[in-house]
Amino acid sequence: MKKTFLLCLMIFISACAKHTKKIEPVVAKPAWMATSKLYNDRSQDGEFLIHPFFDLVPFSSKTDNSINFVMTTPIGSLSKYELDLRSGKLLRTHNFCDQKDVWKKYSGTLSRPPYSEGFIPRLLDQLGTQQKIIVFGKQRYFQKFEITPTKSQRVRVVGGVLLQYCATYPCKGFNRWQSRLLLIGVNPMDPTLSKVRSINHLKTLVDWGEASAFMQNSNGRKLSGSEPMPSYRIIGNIGPKEAFKIALDKGHLFKFKEMKTIRNSCHSLYDYIWKTITAIRNHDKIKAGKAKATSRTRQKIVAKSDTFSGNVIDAERNEVPREQVEQKALEISDFSIFFKHFYVKYKDRYKTCQKFVRDTSINTNKERMWFFSYLTSFFNTEDSGYIYSCSRKAWMKNPMTSAGTRLYSFNKRMKSCTTSELDMAFDMSINIQSGLSSSFQDHYRFIQYDHGGGGSHQKIYSWVRDKGDGYVCDQERRRELSIFPQDITWKNFGNYVKGSRDIIVQ
Repeated sequence: MKKTFLLCLMIFISACAKHTKKIEPVVAKPAWMATSKLYNDRSQDGEFLIHPFFDLVPFSSKTDNSINFVMTTPIGSLSKYELDLRSGKLLRTHNFCDQKDVWKKYSGTLSRPPYSEGFIPRLLDQLGTQQKIIVFGKQRYFQKFEITPTKSQRVRVVGGVLLQYCATYPCKGFNRWQSRLLLIGVNPMDPTLSKVRSINHLKTLVDWGEASAFMQNSNGRKLSGSEPMPSYRIIGNIGPKEAFKIALDKGHLFKFKEMKTIRNSCHSLYDYIWKTITAIRNHDKIKAGKAKATSRTRQKIVAKSDTFSGNVIDAERNEVPREQVEQKALEISDFSIFFKHFYVKYKDRYKTCQKFVRDTSINTNKERMWFFSYLTSFFNTEDSGYIYSCSRKAWMKNPMTSAGTRLYSFNKRMKSCTTSELDMAFDMSINIQSGLSSSFQDHYRFIQYDHGGGGSHQKIYSWVRDKGDGYVCDQERRRELSIFPQDITWKNFGNYVKGSRDIIVQ
């Protein structure tokens, strides 16, 4: 009798498993990273890799509020992951562990996410970052989580909340809370949620107290003070139609033609920079007597208009007599001349390119890749609230004014900067990020490979912003994180002896 009962039970469970309907996936086809090997890696089989943000489409429908999303952290996950836009790879931001609500409103213990997290492909939110969404539903009704995402899943948007961030708690006066829309969705394949059309209805079916507390705690808390302080909160209850409309109308949805233009223009900008840098280094060698000029002609970098956000410049190296070069041609013989010109004309476009488009594959040209890594570090350090003083040969704090601008302008201060003074700025920018990291402040970290327990084990090779927020129980692991490879240093221009770093880079 007992054996018969167990047999029937197994048959019943098997039948239920076979009838569990999962969301139908949409599989991506590689396009964004289908480029020359100079810019992007290939798979072991030599195939183009998939970028889940750019290669998938949201297929949004205002009729039933359905949209496709890419999962980054599944329900019950041991670690929190986010997508690095430049590499298209997931990276681990935190290891989840038991903690109490930093707001002290939820009495339970927060351990693992009670929902799945992800982003809407090709859609940026009001702050210019990936449009995030959290989706409720049992794990078995989703497609299997991929640490290397290649597909999207269709869900129903039932509303939204405002996820607010405080850089320096308690965020009063000028230092106000920064808001972004966080979409709330459900998996329509889950029978318990199939009829849910609003957040109010959802609240009757899930533990909303735990869910809302997790939203406010899962991204970390301030650890720089004597005791942890809040970093995030959620407010509001936005209806499904309004949330859907805000996401699509107030955010930015990339079109394929626009994406292609941005990518190609950024590649042209990167190539222009590197050709110029190569020309400068060759000029330095000739000047130092390490090489001899074989012709009276000189290398010219010709600026041409392009289509990315105004005028992103392309470049061609032309071996032509001096008198035949147009007046707009810029002759480069000194790094300081180039950097000042580049800073004024193309800094903002370069920073935009670095946000979305990889400049170089580590497998193709290491010297070029590390140069761009240092160049980006200079601008990251400015964004961290510092300005480089050539006269003092040091980075100085550059406070924000009540008007929301920095007190000092490097545009005005760099005119007298020499190449040797600028050289020092790049290595020292790493030191600044290291100091910010050690005190759990907002900083940038260069990730080569996301290793360790809970890591995605993906090659990243990108600068990633780290706001310094974390968990008390994950604090020691974060303290040991490297900011930049210790064996990589800035390659000086000119013929002088390079000094050592003032601070040891962690």
